[in-house]
Amino acid sequence: MQESPREHPEWLRRLAVARADSVPWVERHIPLTGRTILEYGCGQGAITCAFAARAARHIGVDIDPGEVALAQQAVARRGLSNVELRVWPVSEIVDRVREYRGEIDVLLLYAVLEHLTLEERLAVLRLGREIMRTDGHIVITETPNRLTPVDHHTARIPFLHALPLSVAGAYYGRSPRADFVDAIDAAAAGGVEARDEALERWGTGFSFHELEMAFGDVAAHTVASSYDAALYPSRPVRWEELQLAAVLDAWRPDLPPCWSRSWVDTILSVEPVRSGDEPLHVRPWPLRLPHDVAGASMLPDGRIELRPGARLPVGLPAPTSELHVGLMASDPRRALRVEVGARTVTMDAVDNREGIPPWHGVVRLSEPADRVTLTLPDGGCLTYVGFRGKADPAAPMQRPMGW
Repeated sequence: MQESPREHPEWLRRLAVARADSVPWVERHIPLTGRTILEYGCGQGAITCAFAARAARHIGVDIDPGEVALAQQAVARRGLSNVELRVWPVSEIVDRVREYRGEIDVLLLYAVLEHLTLEERLAVLRLGREIMRTDGHIVITETPNRLTPVDHHTARIPFLHALPLSVAGAYYGRSPRADFVDAIDAAAAGGVEARDEALERWGTGFSFHELEMAFGDVAAHTVASSYDAALYPSRPVRWEELQLAAVLDAWRPDLPPCWSRSWVDTILSVEPVRSGDEPLHVRPWPLRLPHDVAGASMLPDGRIELRPGARLPVGLPAPTSELHVGLMASDPRRALRVEVGARTVTMDAVDNREGIPPWHGVVRLSEPADRVTLTLPDGGCLTYVGFRGKADPAAPMQRPMGW
């Protein structure tokens, strides 16, 4: 369908990313056909238009009349007759959403939790469990993780999203993002409370702690995580994520792996997953050289450089039939070779919308294996290795003395 030239390029970009990445990722794990979605914080409707095209009914709610008016125009231009958009003030929105009790299959929280206060976040998460059908799901996506070091979402400097508001309120001026600094400056003229509210509304980090307060055992409800081929085009795996994954594996191996990513993307079931039906998530393998490997070296930024012909042995914590790889090479589609015993496997595909490295792909093995050898025939760097399997149960015992 031809998009209207009246729509802002950033709006169109968000629509395209949601269509290409987010919707397929969700539908890989839960059905949308015939379902009712409630999108909390629909804004100008880019995400609404992407998801409504796949659902039977899409309800979008927000507190901003101007934003919703733009969403209504976008929905009308696309002829989406299954969309209902509602505007309520902050003081009423949770209670009004509660009126949909028993009608909702999917609660969509797309890039919204980071803009809520702690009290509002907990209210929305608990509301989700209250109003949903028993087989319903809560989708949390494109939400900045306060546990990763860089605030890519708002201030674009390290750690501001993880600081207490009192500290962030005294430090935000160091951000290189002029529109953010100007907005907080203007709010601060009204006092500390106004400044802090502005910081929260612009977006602060989110982590598993809020979910544990709302859900208890997060792992028991998690059906999808974000080390996922559908998301790699817009979520290339970063070195700091692998470092955080190692910390969480040591201290909280019970958590799903999404909590080490810069952006939290996860799907939770309202009811706990039945014992025996727990999904196997893709987990990152800690990039390391197990011993001296001819032609291989560990670079200061965490990549493993493999010169032509170098063979890197990889021992995984659990057998897997699905190996995920990130790499940098001159020809990524023919760059990687995986040896499994006497067999050699090549990577299925490489997806990267931006056309810049690192490249990500998936290697499917005919039989599960926990030992593979990776080769980059023309040389290059490995940036990420992931496997579909369980966390290492011995990980908590691997913490060095004094941790």
